[in-house]
Amino acid sequence: MLKYRRVLELDNELYQFHLRQKGYYMLQEIIPTKEYLINDMVIPDGFDEVDHFIYKVYFKNEMVGLIDYQLGYRFSMIHDDKCLWIGLFLVDESYQRKGFGKEILNKVVKKYGDFYNRIQLACIRDNFKGLVFWKKMGFKEIATSSYCNLEVIIFEKKI
Repeated sequence: MLKYRRVLELDNELYQFHLRQKGYYMLQEIIPTKEYLINDMVIPDGFDEVDHFIYKVYFKNEMVGLIDYQLGYRFSMIHDDKCLWIGLFLVDESYQRKGFGKEILNKVVKKYGDFYNRIQLACIRDNFKGLVFWKKMGFKEIATSSYCNLEVIIFEKKI
């Protein structure tokens, strides 16, 4: 059973978790600094911080994942009271393909499915593991865009 702990600021455990995700950050050709991660945790302009959530995910007291999402946000920075945007979804590379990603996503759907009718996210085009995961979870490609000089695919799932 997974446990969730809300994050309000970058701490050493979270920083070390990001440093371990070498494959993900190689796609962006960066090594995540504390400053980069703090800036990445900021909510989108014009959106309310009470609707922004970041959770560390634990299995047997070990941090195995992270989810960052914004309620009421839709692709292209549009307000949409029925959409949940996943800004970052990481499962530790040593815990992938063990069902944790599916369990984390199912928890979000269960928690918000009565209030929101869609989930959207952007996945880096070269993130082949991520692309396979999101498609397996029933997400459909709805657009392409760019983020920090990277091509991304926008996915959506009706819930």
